Amino acid sequence: MLKRELGDTASYDDIEDYRPPEIQNPSFLAFATLLKYPVYLTAMLYEHDYVRKFIANKKVDVIFSDNRFAFYSREVPSFFMGHQLRILNPLGSRILENGSEVYNKYFLNRYAGVIVPDFEEDGLSGRLAHDLSVLDESRLNYVGVLSEFEYWPSTQEDIDLFVSISGPEPQRSSFERLVRRQLEGFEGHIVVSLGKPDASSNGESIFKPYLRREEREELLNRAKIVVARSGYSTLMDLFALRKKGFLIPTPGQLEQEYLAEHHMQRKTFYCVEEKDLDLPAQIESALAFKAPPVRSSPDRSVDNVLDVITQTGCCSRRA
Repeated sequence: MLKRELGDTASYDDIEDYRPPEIQNPSFLAFATLLKYPVYLTAMLYEHDYVRKFIANKKVDVIFSDNRFAFYSREVPSFFMGHQLRILNPLGSRILENGSEVYNKYFLNRYAGVIVPDFEEDGLSGRLAHDLSVLDESRLNYVGVLSEFEYWPSTQEDIDLFVSISGPEPQRSSFERLVRRQLEGFEGHIVVSLGKPDASSNGESIFKPYLRREEREELLNRAKIVVARSGYSTLMDLFALRKKGFLIPTPGQLEQEYLAEHHMQRKTFYCVEEKDLDLPAQIESALAFKAPPVRSSPDRSVDNVLDVITQTGCCSRRA
């Protein structure tokens, strides 16, 4: 996907991802993830060794880690970006949450700066990056929301429903099947992005295997409402585009479930659990929610990020 978007303007390398466990029963996803911690730790040790070898062979001015805890160097200014500074647990235990902050603090202290893509006041991430018990929020740089999309104020909203299918397998495919069933007989102009970069079009008019950034930006701006998972990047995109959202968290993903509940309570976005999804019956309730309010733009957030990097942790923390 990155190569499609950036072409030869950048060089690329592959590092093993922190892959979530592929499990059919989402109720056990959190515990299965915990059991895979030795695998994740091994991946972190590998990535840290990768950085050490990389900077030994090439001149590097800055290291920027997008939520990879061991992607840093003591020899090169390293910056971490992430919004999940408190890790939730299925038991709702504050002791475990505080323990996750201690764990995060151990790694984050190795970075020259920590960047939080959120507002310092009235943020999108809720308890994930605010009201922290162990981490010192005064050392965090809240830069505002980040999005690759730009709001087009004069665009006519002629797409009744834009649906974005995303996430790890097997949940992604099960969500696609559910959406396909519920869209049968659905009236109006509908576009469904399947989020499959390697797939080719099979001639279905409303189902798009993959949309380039420019195509997605246009269609999102034309949409009256967006149906998607409640991942944090999606929330930031909806805020940046000032779009109404109908959000369905991935079952078993505590972060998405928390964000969905948090924003449903705040009436920012309409959210339901996947097992309760009934698009035809619920869409009017979702449309009754107001679009997110206008706050600072992603361009301002990018300026704040660059300010953190170029001044080694100094920026306007109130985005």
